[in-house]
Order: sequence, then structure tokens, then C-alpha cells
Amino acid sequence: MPWSSGVLAGYLASLLQRSGFALGPLILLLCQLAIAQPSADQLAQAWALHQPALQSEGIRPVTLGTEDFVLLARGEVVRRRLPATGADRAMGAIWAPMSRDAVWVAILDDSDFTLVDTMTEIRLPDTAAGHKRLYQHIDLPWPVADRHWVLQIRNNMPLAASTQDAVWERVWDLTQRSDVPEGRPTAIWSPINDGGWILVSARGGTLLVYHARTRIGGNIPEEAVIRWAMVTLESMLRKTVERAEGIHTHYKSAHIPIYRPDGSAVPAW
Repeated sequence: MPWSSGVLAGYLASLLQRSGFALGPLILLLCQLAIAQPSADQLAQAWALHQPALQSEGIRPVTLGTEDFVLLARGEVVRRRLPATGADRAMGAIWAPMSRDAVWVAILDDSDFTLVDTMTEIRLPDTAAGHKRLYQHIDLPWPVADRHWVLQIRNNMPLAASTQDAVWERVWDLTQRSDVPEGRPTAIWSPINDGGWILVSARGGTLLVYHARTRIGGNIPEEAVIRWAMVTLESMLRKTVERAEGIHTHYKSAHIPIYRPDGSAVPAW
């Protein structure tokens, strides 16, 4: 009878440990290989388990439907446009075959990484533990003027506590224009920019949901902005998962700690 991938992974790890190999990154890789793509029903059950808490404690809760879980089970990215006051919200979801810690670090780590190639980011002094202020400047093709904004980003600690640390939410909102760092190039201030990440453990991996609502001001039609956001959702989410796959090679003991919503530091690999 053929071995399961989980048994094989454990056997290989045992052999390599006796041979003196460093196991941290290898075990992470073997565990990822051992995680099978979950079914639509399994993903739906993992999501439904925490819906009451997410709807009551979530800062910006979202919902997923039956068809969404079918797409996720196929390894596809869910994309949806959600009507909202002021500007519609772009929402995307993906299932990643790695832990929430790995995905969380991939999202929060500022080191030499941005999800948008034309964006410059400057981290401003933190206002509280688990929170940060972030200046972002995006270069747009001529003759369109560049845009910039400052975000206040925070973790939803009550949601994590009410779900026994099973659901993590991190959201952002605009702060005052006066928070723009001195000496930055002239750009148009974005009048609406808010969104969030939601991470739920699901069948040995992580169900990752991203959503954002943006109005960039000036003469650019709002419809063009939301369409651009919808087009870029898949590449952005896949880029996040790709980074999470290799985050163990970057997040080492010398790295500045990254904290979970409950205030504990994610252990280095």
C-alpha cells in the first residue's frame, strides 16, 4: 500500500535529523508538500465555524458563498466586487497551503518588499503595539499625476480573542494629510483608502481574504479604479502566497519580531 505524503515527510525528516541536517526550513517545506488541497465543503466548514464572531467582532467582515468555495478548492482565486458607499470594494480570496504565521509574516514584513511594483512605502513611527503608520506613494504613467496617502494599520485583537486566536484580521484607514513625510514629491491625496486582511486556519493551511476600497481623486473615473483593482487582485494574492512559501529563508532570529494579533511574536524559523 502506498505511503501517505504525511508519513513520507515524517520519515524523511527523521532520516535527515540523524544525519545532522538543519531541519527548520526543510520541515516547513515537507509539511507544505504534505498538505492536500481541501474540498469545497471542508473550506466552507472552516469558514462557517467562525462567521458569528467575524460578523459581530470583525471591523470589516466579508462573506463567502458556495461558488466561492468551489473555486478555492480548485486552487483558483475568488474575485468579487462589493457595492459600498463612496466607492465599491474589491474583494479577493485564496487558500494557501501553509500556516497563518507564514502568511502573516509575508503580509506584514516591510523588508525590501511591496505588493505593487510602482509603489514606494515609508514606515512612520508606530502609535501602539501591533499598529503602524505607513506612507505610500504610487507612480502613475504620464500624464496622470502620482497619488499618495498615509495609512493607520491595526490588528483586531477582540476578534482574535473571541475566536480563541482562530481568526486574524488586520485593517487600514487613512490618516491626516499632515502625516505625509517632509520632502516627498508632489502628488494628489487619495480621499478614500481602506481595507483589510482576514486569515482563517483551514485544513492545514490558511484561507486568506483581502479587500480594499479606494478613490484616488482628480479626474480619474471611479469605475476605472475599481476595474484596475479587480484585475490586479489575482496577481497580488498569488504573489503573497509565493512570498509566504519562502518566508522561512528571510524571517530568521536576527529579524525584527513580527507580532500576532494577541501580542505574541511569530517565532523565527
